[in-house]
Amino acid sequence: MKEQEGAARPLGRRQFFKATASAGAAAAAGAMGVRMIESSQAEAAVPPVNTDSPGDLIARMQAELEQVVASGRRPGWLMVVDTRKCIGCDACTAACRAEVPAGPAGALRRVIQIRLTLTDRPISIFKPFNCLQCDNPPCQRAVPAGMIRKRPDGIVELDQTVLRGDFARAAAAACPFQAMHVDDGRNFTEGTPAPQAYEERSFTEYGRSWQRKPGANALQNAARKCTFCSHLLEQAILPACVTTCIGGAMYFGDGNDPSSPVNEVTLGRRRFAGHDAYGVQPRVIYLEEPMPEASSLSCQICHY
Repeated sequence: MKEQEGAARPLGRRQFFKATASAGAAAAAGAMGVRMIESSQAEAAVPPVNTDSPGDLIARMQAELEQVVASGRRPGWLMVVDTRKCIGCDACTAACRAEVPAGPAGALRRVIQIRLTLTDRPISIFKPFNCLQCDNPPCQRAVPAGMIRKRPDGIVELDQTVLRGDFARAAAAACPFQAMHVDDGRNFTEGTPAPQAYEERSFTEYGRSWQRKPGANALQNAARKCTFCSHLLEQAILPACVTTCIGGAMYFGDGNDPSSPVNEVTLGRRRFAGHDAYGVQPRVIYLEEPMPEASSLSCQICHY
């Protein structure tokens, strides 16, 4: 029987990501009103590096990820950030905490806000930030061999069964970018009438199942940092921060594939080189392009 015209059809994974991201972008545009219009006009002199809508971009990256996982080939994961597109909504931070719970001692993902006043108006610049997954990680050199390892796919992996206490603190202190912290066992809902279930639920980190229950937090005194959502990548699902980015500021993919969006978006573009001064060889790349609202500012203002 011919399918009835206009009947609802189930959405595949790629179609779902495309639809939800497009809806989010539209909602943000409506909520921000004039600011979005002003930003669009200001960016006219600085063409965006990718013309895909956020929904199309996520669908494309999702398709690439599914192909990589299905092929069985070894990827080299890269993340690229275009800070011009970040609107400071913190959706990525919330998504990160929902996917991999962390307490008030630190976050695996955060958005740095720099407030400036130029001529007659204030502006804010936002920088999404997480572990750079360095190819030459200083945290690894600060602790005994085996506690931190560099995976073939580029992710810096922690053995949280042993990277604890003084070792965890040494590794965190060795990171020049403050991308690692030590879980102190606290929860956000401590002192309230009842702990919230979302803080006590089971989750996966570096291939192990954990819980952060008060008094029985298996990660207390362990080092924590971004994992690129490796547990999701193994299931051909993009990192949580990438799929929730309303502005389309996040690019993620296989750096070994010349046709990947992460290579396409960086081709011929300037990259922020400040992290390279530490000799860490980061796998999170920031585009060094003028901010539409403040083209004269140095990228060093929020990058460090």
